[in-house]
Amino acid sequence: MTPSKNPTRFNFKPLLPHLLVVLGFIVLSVGYMSPVLKGKVLVQNDPMQAAAAAHEAVEYTKKTGEWTGWTNSMFGGMPTYFIGGHYSKGAFFYMGKAVIGFLGSGYANFIFYYLLGMYILLLVLECGLPTSVLGAIAYAFFSYNIMIIEAGHISKVYALAFAPLMIAGLIMAFKGRRWAGAALFGLGMGLDLNANHVQITYYTALLIAIFGIFELVRAVRHKELAGFITAGVLAAVLGGLATATQAGRLLVTYEYTKETIRGKSDLVAADKTKPAGDGLDRDYAFNWSYGKLESLTLLIPNFSGGASNGELDEKSDTYKKMLAYNVPPEQASQFVRSLPGYWGDQSSVSGGTYSGAILCFLFVLGLFLADKRYKYPFAITGLLFLMIAWGENLAFYNYFLFDHFPMFNKFRAVSMILSLVQLCMVVVAALGLKNILETKPTWAQIKTPFLVSLGLTAGLALILAIVPSLVGLRSVNDPELIKNLSNAFGNNQNAATDLYNALLDDRASLLRADAFRSFFFIVLAAGLLWAFITQKIKNTMAVTGILAFLVLVDLWTVDKRFLSNDDFKPKFYSTDDLFQPSPANLQIMADTDPNFRVIDLSTSIFGDAKPSYFHKSLGGYHGAKLKRYDELVQNQVSKNNMAVFNMLNTKYFITPDKDNQPVVQRNPEALGNAWFVRELKVVADANEEMKALDKFDPRQVAFVDKRFVEQIKGFSAQADTTAKIRLTDYKPNHLTYESDSRTPQAAIFSEIYYRGNEDWLATIDGQSAPHFRANYVLRGLIVPAGKHKIEFKFDPPTVKKGQTIDLWASIGWILLTGLALVMDFRRKV
Repeated sequence: MTPSKNPTRFNFKPLLPHLLVVLGFIVLSVGYMSPVLKGKVLVQNDPMQAAAAAHEAVEYTKKTGEWTGWTNSMFGGMPTYFIGGHYSKGAFFYMGKAVIGFLGSGYANFIFYYLLGMYILLLVLECGLPTSVLGAIAYAFFSYNIMIIEAGHISKVYALAFAPLMIAGLIMAFKGRRWAGAALFGLGMGLDLNANHVQITYYTALLIAIFGIFELVRAVRHKELAGFITAGVLAAVLGGLATATQAGRLLVTYEYTKETIRGKSDLVAADKTKPAGDGLDRDYAFNWSYGKLESLTLLIPNFSGGASNGELDEKSDTYKKMLAYNVPPEQASQFVRSLPGYWGDQSSVSGGTYSGAILCFLFVLGLFLADKRYKYPFAITGLLFLMIAWGENLAFYNYFLFDHFPMFNKFRAVSMILSLVQLCMVVVAALGLKNILETKPTWAQIKTPFLVSLGLTAGLALILAIVPSLVGLRSVNDPELIKNLSNAFGNNQNAATDLYNALLDDRASLLRADAFRSFFFIVLAAGLLWAFITQKIKNTMAVTGILAFLVLVDLWTVDKRFLSNDDFKPKFYSTDDLFQPSPANLQIMADTDPNFRVIDLSTSIFGDAKPSYFHKSLGGYHGAKLKRYDELVQNQVSKNNMAVFNMLNTKYFITPDKDNQPVVQRNPEALGNAWFVRELKVVADANEEMKALDKFDPRQVAFVDKRFVEQIKGFSAQADTTAKIRLTDYKPNHLTYESDSRTPQAAIFSEIYYRGNEDWLATIDGQSAPHFRANYVLRGLIVPAGKHKIEFKFDPPTVKKGQTIDLWASIGWILLTGLALVMDFRRKV
């Protein structure tokens, strides 16, 4: 038999257009972040705070090559799971490092992966190359997605970038390419989880669940249930294996969450009838609830006045009014920049959450024209997610979810779900545009939905441009603002009223300018589509190319309000360059004692991690504080209880002097690393234990919850004035003490109690010794008479268990993904 002259082989030619698109995405990404080409960097708040919080752990790893799961640099001591250090042994940890380093600069990577993820999703939906590019641009340059880059919410950025891959994989599987779809779903799941932003992954899972329900109903109606189940099982297996490669992180997250402010409190409400709930406090969780009326920022960027401050300048009416009251120009200029142009419902914002005027028009049009199979799940999910973003402004809906829906009460700042609202809008808009480009309807066929969409978007923008006062322009915080204005002008109420009215005029001007802007962008896009529909322009590529360009210009120019070239600074050469110690810091750092605490009152104690770069701080900045420590802060530290400061070994206070410069005050009453108490008092519950700290001498007595009575059973304090205990060696995860006493003693250690006898293990002369919790947050241990070596080691078994699962799941995921790709290739051949 003569062999074939043209054996089956892979054809690379169809890939060429996509490779050119990817190259274009790189150009766009680097172009937006162009200052990096000059060696400049973004000094982002969150990464800077994270670097300070992780400093002790990072330095320990540099010196020893070991990961430490504990740091004493923040909040008196806490695990490093969400601070720094890498303990995952999964494939996606190493893959994630390669992915993130693709373009060298992380800043360009952010936008590139936004673009690539959405592009793949829209290709899977068969939207075609140009429409997929348009949708990718609309998703990547969504203003919120850019603002979180400026803020430094890096894990959120990557989670949002990889979320479309999961959705694309599931859609591909349900459309018939089960093996390839399952493989893509697993890849997206692994990368998304590796980003380590559980809240975004949770919201994405909700989207997938809703989509899955719609697909199940469709499968039943079309008698395709067997195919649905096969695709679902394959996706679940590969997605499950990808999830298992993150077992180390997920298991400790689950375990740690129960100990944080997201867990359940032992304290009982004042009326003794209602224990504190499991999860975040409602007010904390729903901070940054998006306003219902404020949702029009999706169409008009400055609908709610833009950023909380900085929108007004010397051209504003408020500035001119201040000059009329003889305020010096420089002072007036500074003052107006501090005034709130923003009048929405959130506590503060960096700017309007803008979807793009053209996208809003295409989305409404897509509601009429898009494929029903995908239009309904994505449109309904988008609406439900928008309602979640409203938070406390739609209390009956969100409070129900908060109280009853699994895990919902573990998350805060619900407005971040708006990025997935944008994802849903992009899908519907792209599918609607695809329908127009492929079916080429006549004007008579599309006239009604076209004009309705134009009226609901451009028409509304035009009305608001002409009469901006229709929406009020007033904030619930304005009465306080008027009061402050009056005080600033010597209780001159007339001046305050004049300035406030000028501010309202400026808010109207901000809205009017952007409303006209949105109107013109929509009219341009609508005119282009009308020309195509009426066959005045027949080239599909030209139409979508121009539309994509208009979408890019629309979003790019708004995004530059929030993240511009001016935000980039000359490159620093190391993290140390970001943190320059003050004379006060240097004075404390000269102390050779290896382990004591500092509280810095010259900054936001619990809103700034920078002191943790230099010291073991009582304060810090993190969204996952230990609940017991947070309760101690609320009930005792906030009342300046010196006994509590002393038991926490607060050796130094940093306070501002009369010139607002930080100065050091030493606390001679700090109790040191460990001490012996004369009495252990057993208390009935957490409330009694907390109350006991109101007034006590921590050198003489310690309070122990009755749940730890077994650890102190049989102990009777015996006085020994010669008894000593001291710290002899310090590592963040391994503390060594030496004790010497003639009688058994109760030792209290100024270390935060966390999962004692499970994660933190105590030994005396190498033999296990169970320790107990004392004074609500500290560790206690009964020490026998004589000379002894006491050690505390942080050795969480969950990390080891998770690492083992990570490794074996990674092997399984790699093998099964390889099999899936082979099976898909065989199907096509």
